Amino acid sequence: MSAVGVTLAILAALVFAVSAALQQSTARTAALARPTTERLLPAIGLLATLIRSPRWLIGLAANVVGFGLHACALHFGSIQVVQAVLVVQLLFALPLSALRRRQRPLRRDWLGTGLVCTGLVAVVSQCPPRGAVRSDQLDVAVAIAVGAVALLVVAARRVGERAQARSALIGIAAGFCFCTTAVLVVSATDELPGFSWALPGIAVSTVVGGVLAQEAFASGSLPTALTSMTTTDPILSYVAGTTLFVVVAHPDPIVLIGAAVLVIAGVAMLANSPTLHDEHPQVLPQPTDALVRQL
Repeated sequence: MSAVGVTLAILAALVFAVSAALQQSTARTAALARPTTERLLPAIGLLATLIRSPRWLIGLAANVVGFGLHACALHFGSIQVVQAVLVVQLLFALPLSALRRRQRPLRRDWLGTGLVCTGLVAVVSQCPPRGAVRSDQLDVAVAIAVGAVALLVVAARRVGERAQARSALIGIAAGFCFCTTAVLVVSATDELPGFSWALPGIAVSTVVGGVLAQEAFASGSLPTALTSMTTTDPILSYVAGTTLFVVVAHPDPIVLIGAAVLVIAGVAMLANSPTLHDEHPQVLPQPTDALVRQL
């Protein structure tokens, strides 16, 4: 993979991290202040509120810029490498989240993020060059992704009030959509200037992924949602890259097992970190403050 592709992927990760920080803070505040009657995906009921927020709209604009950088990065390199490099947005997002809450990340936060990134770098080292798309398997893979997203959304609905668990499940579903978008982008650009069914598929997967991302942001904290998305996406992309594209090299299973251990350990550290949970008084609306002062 060229240095241009790596640079573009890192820039995309930075822009995506800024976008996530802006949109998550807005979506979570709106969800806590104004619960909706929407049962399956409550974030849908918050869209009218979100689109009136300049902060959220700036985050949306940043996301569009990030998508452009991401698409360019995919043009220069393999899907496995690009999607894995995007995980560095965890490193960018962690201080942004801590800054918003006016507290420093814990050592375990940095260590957990470092383990995740190290594991995914190990995966990148085993990535073969990108080959041609196996179009005969692409439709089956998309159908599997659709089914997985549906099951994850239903599972998230059943966890009830466990905010971080719901955010993680929805984040994983969004990761499926983002991986699908990346695969379709590669497929569509390979067939240009001809038309491919992947082009409208890109629009559908991007919109659904965007809605699920807002739901994950509204349901829990930024690190929980972002960790779920950014670890699911490269793992699925690696599988997609080795099954949906013609490859001439095979990875070392020992390295992949070691990478999996690092990623799982890092995610476990982040998932149990006190800084992940934002159900604290300072972020909840305080309608009774004036009454308390009067008493």
